[in-house]
Amino acid sequence: MNPPFPSLTTVWHNAPYPAISPQRPELNATGKTVIITGAGSGIGQATAVAFSKAGAANIELIGRTEATLRTTQEQLKCNRTIHVASVTDEAAMADIAAKIGTWDIMILAAGYIAPKSEMRNASVDEWWQNFETNVKGTMIAAKVFLPTANPVRSAVVALTAIVVFPTARLIGNSGYISSKLTLVKIMEFLAAENPNVFAAAMHPGMVETEIFRRSGADPTKVPIDSVDLPAEFLVWLTSPEAEFLKGRYVMANWDVDELKAKADHIKSGVLLTAGINGWPFTPN
Repeated sequence: MNPPFPSLTTVWHNAPYPAISPQRPELNATGKTVIITGAGSGIGQATAVAFSKAGAANIELIGRTEATLRTTQEQLKCNRTIHVASVTDEAAMADIAAKIGTWDIMILAAGYIAPKSEMRNASVDEWWQNFETNVKGTMIAAKVFLPTANPVRSAVVALTAIVVFPTARLIGNSGYISSKLTLVKIMEFLAAENPNVFAAAMHPGMVETEIFRRSGADPTKVPIDSVDLPAEFLVWLTSPEAEFLKGRYVMANWDVDELKAKADHIKSGVLLTAGINGWPFTPN
């Protein structure tokens, strides 16, 4: 379909397509260990299934609810282990990292969105929980898991949000959007600080998850995407084909063949990174 929003590619996808298929030999994950937070439902669950189809050897499922993690576990054909913990619990996450050992791919799909409210009416605790889960949880995951990342090449992708929209279109979600914009910058730092780690932030599209519903978005007014689109896009994004997107923000709706054609242009400047509009900054 034609992009409903400003887009880096002329083709806009709402569902999986051959270029991001987990069955593509170029995206094969044979022998790899994949860690997924927020793995009990929605995009995290679908991502586990996608990596299982790609041939991952081990999938480590992290979430707060054992029952939902087991539902995900039952859908996978590879070795899979569940770990019940909050991403904000550093001690628990460190214990999980020690148990898993060396890993290749980590998908940070856990997230929180406070009830929609303007700041003057918001609960401080609920507003700040956006940062506790989305920012602190990401920092903890980086801190405890990076020491055991595959030293040759590993990949970390965090799910972000539509932080590029004008603020006037996002009123009521200040804590969530601000935390997700911070998340984009954190992934830029992870990419810059770790030469052998591919790190990126990905907007998963308009998927009707619990967070989508709590944001106040109306599914009848936006093009809803299949949950399998971001799941399979993540398989592509963590593959060597997407190396040119290291340290960048990308949308799962964008066409990967068009993105690959723009690789040199993307790598040459600050395109798809977080900054101040209009600031004439060069990358070096």
